[in-house]
Amino acid sequence: MRSFVLVVALGLASVEGAARLSSPIVRSALRPHARTVRVAMADVLTRPPSVQLAPTKPSSDQQNAKGKKYKLLLFNDAVNKREFVARVLTSVIPDMTEPTAYTVMQKAHTAGFAVCGVWMFELAEAYCDGLTSQGLTAAVTAESDD
Repeated sequence: MRSFVLVVALGLASVEGAARLSSPIVRSALRPHARTVRVAMADVLTRPPSVQLAPTKPSSDQQNAKGKKYKLLLFNDAVNKREFVARVLTSVIPDMTEPTAYTVMQKAHTAGFAVCGVWMFELAEAYCDGLTSQGLTAAVTAESDD
């Protein structure tokens, strides 16, 4: 019976031709469904409708922590010339103009210190590091809420 099916399936004229094709390799080639891999697909995921909540207002402590600003202070020193200080201020702080740098330098010279600006902590600290690497005396302090 099996050889007859092979003869009919392959269109072979004789049973001898079908007998030659009875090796395991040929049998698997004749039955492609035996080597196919069946993949089980998961059903479509159905979720119940989710409830959309309105965003809550952050507490005042969270707002203060995120929005807290810091002052960059420049202190007077007897070592650096005033022109050098103004030039370093404009090179380290990108948004500081030359007239503003000159005013900050003059204020630090006369009063002993001056506020260069108010920024977020990371930015103020980066500017402070830039000023101190050039030989100026600077510090970062928290801005008062007054």
